[in-house]
Amino acid sequence: MTIRQWVFFFLFFGTLIPGSASTPGISSGKDSLEFFDARKFDVIGRYHDEHNFVRLPEKYKDKVRESVWSLSRNSAGIAIRFRTNSPIIVVRCTVMNDANLPHMPATGVKGVDLYAFNGSEWQYIKTGFPRGKVSEYVLLSDGDGVAREYLLNLPLYDGVESLEISVKPGTEIGKAKDRLLLEKKPVVYYGTSIAQGGCASRPGLAYTNILSRKLDRPFINLGFSGNGTIETSVGEAMAEVDAALYVIDCNPNTKDDVIYERTIALVRMLKERRPAIPILLVEGFLNESNFFNPASGGNENIRKKRAELFRAYESLKKAGTTKIAYLKGDGLIGKDHEATVDGIHPNDIGMMRMAEALMPAIKKFCKN
Repeated sequence: MTIRQWVFFFLFFGTLIPGSASTPGISSGKDSLEFFDARKFDVIGRYHDEHNFVRLPEKYKDKVRESVWSLSRNSAGIAIRFRTNSPIIVVRCTVMNDANLPHMPATGVKGVDLYAFNGSEWQYIKTGFPRGKVSEYVLLSDGDGVAREYLLNLPLYDGVESLEISVKPGTEIGKAKDRLLLEKKPVVYYGTSIAQGGCASRPGLAYTNILSRKLDRPFINLGFSGNGTIETSVGEAMAEVDAALYVIDCNPNTKDDVIYERTIALVRMLKERRPAIPILLVEGFLNESNFFNPASGGNENIRKKRAELFRAYESLKKAGTTKIAYLKGDGLIGKDHEATVDGIHPNDIGMMRMAEALMPAIKKFCKN
């Protein structure tokens, strides 16, 4: 079967016939599709050197809470940078859990999406629609054969057991040539389900991934759904990274009566270990679902949390802490009340607005 016949078959049926993986290399001269282990290319958004696509290394299994450890297996923020001149790009992805969420598209939960650098910016190409635990996607089917830099974003709410990339036989594929997203120090972003990417429709639209492309800087996504609670155990992992900036955005998951003390403890620990790295505290936005339910006290509780975070910020400043900043939550997702899927988690509009609101504050501190 010719390559064109293969591609027609893949596109028509929506998935590929499983093939055997081959030994990774620079190019293939065989007459059939050949898959290359994505770990052989440039992996970004991961600060450790383990041969996987998870966010925390193995040594943290007994250091962080079990829920945090489990969520760290999700590949949020991790991406593959590679270069190829192939007119065909096929991706085979095996996820850990085949996860599903009722309020978030499967393409964001466990799908992948592909970007190419067009000479001035990263331009979206296509999203892979997951079919189950193992999915194979034709993300480029009739390209022009020009050598380009590519960015493949991994799932936000599932882990990746294996990932392979296939190109047309006789073409080249290898590590990135241009150092886009590879040279600058990363931003380490510690947060909640929102930071993890809930509920972007595809991985590239998580606001940390948007910011990464716009600022040409990797982001280490330490958003843990329901479990971003300002813990020094996570701070130990943060402090391992020689970052451009640490962001702490955990108010939504943290009880108001511990925000002050936990923020003080985490910031002090980070400053003891990495005194030169700036820290940005983000207070979070009011929940849309609370405006018409005042009796619940939801937004009043958020205001209390904001007050406690700001109190910690002022205390740290008075104590002489340097290179620390504070970002208020009003306006983070706009003011037209259209930016969430459930009153709490941003939709794609909300994700874009969060990126725009955070960009000036983050850019101010990212000098290297």
